Amino acid sequence: MPRSALPLLRENYPAIAKDLIGPLLDVLGAAREACGGDLEKFYVMLVVATRTVEDRRFAGLDLEEVLNGDLSHYPSLTTNIRSIADSTGIPKETVRRKVAALVEQGWIRRVDHQLSLTPHASRMLTAVREPLLQLAARAYGTVRSLQAVAPSPR
Repeated sequence: MPRSALPLLRENYPAIAKDLIGPLLDVLGAAREACGGDLEKFYVMLVVATRTVEDRRFAGLDLEEVLNGDLSHYPSLTTNIRSIADSTGIPKETVRRKVAALVEQGWIRRVDHQLSLTPHASRMLTAVREPLLQLAARAYGTVRSLQAVAPSPR
């Protein structure tokens, strides 16, 4: 049975740090560019996105339909400004401003006080999604390589 990944990653962190940090920098750089230099705005958008993708119906969507513009809105659990502020530690007024900008961009949908991610945001964030997928693939490869050479626990 393969060793658990977390202890293995901790033990080997100096050897794998570049494999983990490099792709993360690529994601953050793409996010910064997509959000006009405002990583905090990206962070707020990710909190909303997390609630959206937690809806069990989201997993059944076809990314190509989203990217082709065939989907007008996502099935979604929602969140609100107060919840975002409470969970992130970002001041409520700052969250309100970031959300207002994201709504204006069409990246977040607001119905009353409930917020959800829009398919438009998914289309606009392709430049971020690709480095994120590369980060996941690189991390997966790193873990698999470590597990392949690590002695099995007894």
